[in-house]
Amino acid sequence: MKSRIRVLVFSCLLLGLFWVSAFAPKQWQDASMLEKILAKLAAFGKNYPQEKVYLHLDKPYYAAGEDIWFSAYLVDAAYHVPSPLSKVLYVELINPQDSVYRRAVVDIQNGFGQGDFALEDTIPAGLYRVRAFTSWMQNKGESYFFHQNVQIWNPRVDGILPAAEFTFKRKGNGDSVLVNLGLSNYKKEALGLLPFTSAIQMGKKTAGKQKGTTNLGGAAQLRFYLPDNENRQQAQLLLNVQQEGRQIQKVLKIPTATEKIDLQFFPESGELVNGIWSRIGFKAVGANGLGKDVQGEILDETGAKVADFKSQKFGMGRFGMMPQAGKRYEARLQDSKGTVTVYPLPLAKEKGVVMMVDNTKPDKIVARVVLNGFSPTDRPKLINVVGHSRGRACYSGYSGTGKDMLLLDIPRKTLPAGVIELALFSETGEPLAERLFFMHESQGLQLALTSPKEAYKPREKITMQLQAKDVTGKPVQGRFSVAVTDAKKVEADPQAGNLFTHLLLTSDLQGFVEQPGYYFRSQDTETQIALDNLLLTQGWRRFVWKDVLQEKDVMLAYPLERGLAISGTVQRLSGKPEPGAVVTLLGLKESPLFVMATADAQGKFIFGVKDLTDSAKYVVQARGPKGRSSLNVLLDKGVPLVPVVGRPPYGLPLSLLSDQMWAYLRGNQEQLRLDQLAGKSILLNTVEVHGRKEENDEVDLRRGIHSTADRTIKGADLPPGLDIISSLQGRVAGLQVINGEISMRGSQSPLYLLDGMPVDAEQIRMLNSEEVETIDVLKPGPMAAIYGLQGGDGVIAVTLKQGQSVVGSSRNEGLAAYNGFRYQKVREFYAPRYDQPQEVDMPDIRSTLYWNPSVTTNAQGQAEIAFYAADPKTTYRAVAEGLTAQGQLGHAVAEVQVR
Repeated sequence: MKSRIRVLVFSCLLLGLFWVSAFAPKQWQDASMLEKILAKLAAFGKNYPQEKVYLHLDKPYYAAGEDIWFSAYLVDAAYHVPSPLSKVLYVELINPQDSVYRRAVVDIQNGFGQGDFALEDTIPAGLYRVRAFTSWMQNKGESYFFHQNVQIWNPRVDGILPAAEFTFKRKGNGDSVLVNLGLSNYKKEALGLLPFTSAIQMGKKTAGKQKGTTNLGGAAQLRFYLPDNENRQQAQLLLNVQQEGRQIQKVLKIPTATEKIDLQFFPESGELVNGIWSRIGFKAVGANGLGKDVQGEILDETGAKVADFKSQKFGMGRFGMMPQAGKRYEARLQDSKGTVTVYPLPLAKEKGVVMMVDNTKPDKIVARVVLNGFSPTDRPKLINVVGHSRGRACYSGYSGTGKDMLLLDIPRKTLPAGVIELALFSETGEPLAERLFFMHESQGLQLALTSPKEAYKPREKITMQLQAKDVTGKPVQGRFSVAVTDAKKVEADPQAGNLFTHLLLTSDLQGFVEQPGYYFRSQDTETQIALDNLLLTQGWRRFVWKDVLQEKDVMLAYPLERGLAISGTVQRLSGKPEPGAVVTLLGLKESPLFVMATADAQGKFIFGVKDLTDSAKYVVQARGPKGRSSLNVLLDKGVPLVPVVGRPPYGLPLSLLSDQMWAYLRGNQEQLRLDQLAGKSILLNTVEVHGRKEENDEVDLRRGIHSTADRTIKGADLPPGLDIISSLQGRVAGLQVINGEISMRGSQSPLYLLDGMPVDAEQIRMLNSEEVETIDVLKPGPMAAIYGLQGGDGVIAVTLKQGQSVVGSSRNEGLAAYNGFRYQKVREFYAPRYDQPQEVDMPDIRSTLYWNPSVTTNAQGQAEIAFYAADPKTTYRAVAEGLTAQGQLGHAVAEVQVR
């Protein structure tokens, strides 16, 4: 059965057929195959439409106690207009251990949505990642999701900021490691004479324990041996620092020691052909997943040098050569130690087609097509040319092959912005060559943010006007998001990604693109060559031409979600389905609802629920056709979500902080003090807060016989749709989840308690976060010792909500509580108003002054925003991003002074 969906069909920009050679013989001037290729390309886009998503975040980095605010733009992948397809967006906060730390399910209306992640005061610091996707996007794989790395700091839990420099020396089957450790506080003051212990954790094992003390300059040296094994990539340095009677744990990722470089070569149009001069792109990647600068030689099999090569930017570059029949070629690199590494080049073909593209002309793209090695019988009789942008045809033509070289001139004015693929086909439709090039935006919005005043005073009302015009200067309506931050605390990265870089470039390329903003900073020669090198080495892979031309059915494992639903199966106690069961959906408390349905022949049912938010509570009740109540109601957990895959950078050492970041972190500590005065923080000054039972828990043994835990986690803080054990990863220092099993401090599996009773891990894994009141984590040591030998590897004590778990107490009564995905309830960004009396006059040191995920320009292309300045005299940076209903993109930056 074919897996296709019916959607709105957009008209493609198809140029009239263009004869590359006006003098081709008549028998070759046959456009039938070209028409078939174009028709199949259009049919593929119609039957398998694709989506892209972009998130605009209010800041590039965050600290504990703050919110990550985001605005979501879900668009049709081909035209960048708001997508009419998916209505459900999954946004995840991925922790440094590549586990889901938070998940928000966002309601998408007309292609737009909004949400946030509230960061608790105790969140572990590290390099996190925001990942966003729809169920439908999962059919193309995680490479095409939205990804953005965000550093999260936590100066609230403790005042220690570690820095480490690792030096490796090969020794036997491992590495001897020297660590230059530095400890400072958030005032940039060295923490001298501070005692600490350290250990190395690899998988479940901990080794190399040692004690030390920093010198007066806050520095210390550590030495240890790191053996080669399967857990080497996950190796961590564990530090336990003693400060003011407290034990503070820090976890530092140990970078990969190897200097081996992954060097790959990419012939310009796909293959090398003997006797044809070819351009070859290359990319060198280090162990951290980032580009590595290289320089080397190309040699033939006799050792004769054929060419030199040197990377230009991010480990990428190009060189040219003409392969000869019967010869093999290799690249040689020599590292700083004199070690030579050899990398073979792709083997050249005896016959084939090579296409070279020149994207430097101001008014046109020039493509040179060369054929070589064909006999009169197997030579292509016709070359069909198709250019497409994101799957929509934008150029087509064909030519005879009476000569060995063809020249194509493609007018720039006919091409849309973004990545364009030029593909060549034979008269039978066989793909011959492919080449990507990039067209910069020429039809984008003229978006501007302005203010009527050059400067404002602290706490004065600031107004700004947003103006959107098209390329002709005509006002346009659109939807935008606007963030205003303190530029002295929040440092902008000019080479970071934005709406333009994502939709026009990175979302159409497989793999990680380093500093995408670099390619849009200028259109000078150096930048454009670097961009062309990127396209030579990271190609378009949203579809494979052979699949399109052969009209292969695409396997769609993930459905198109038009909304959330409560679905499941009614079964008898024997496990057989209960056909025709009467199923009732009950909405409780804030969501009163009473809906009835009948199960089908397989006992399955589904309810569409419009307001399925995170505050709603629903119960499903089932009765047999004759009133039978001894039934099992098995609710579906929702659309399966693809697992998290690690992305670069890997194991980067902590970088030096800029002045803006130091100011930002000191401001976060000061904000904690203000929150404590206002009663908004759970943290107490200089007191380490452990999970502690309330007094009435002394007679309620559901939480176990312990009185204090190393960490207590509320069930409400766990991400929905994730099993309990996996959701603990990254939430407790020293706790790791490896292959679905918990290990603490390198120990074996801990003792699991459910309402005070020992259970196995699988029973904990089957629970839903909605059923859980609290999770107490007791690490191996004094707190867990109360459980004797059973608690020697630590304790995980799960307490269920009293009277809340319908499932379990009523499993055989035809009842089940819905614990699946829910839409996140939209929260409004809070900003004080100083035109009204304040209940408490507290210092205002906000780093995000204004956030609005939905600013709509009117028919005159205008919108106005207003907010109040904070106390510091500084510069505010305002960023606006968004698009129109026609897919026109806009990005604007402005500054406002506070004096």
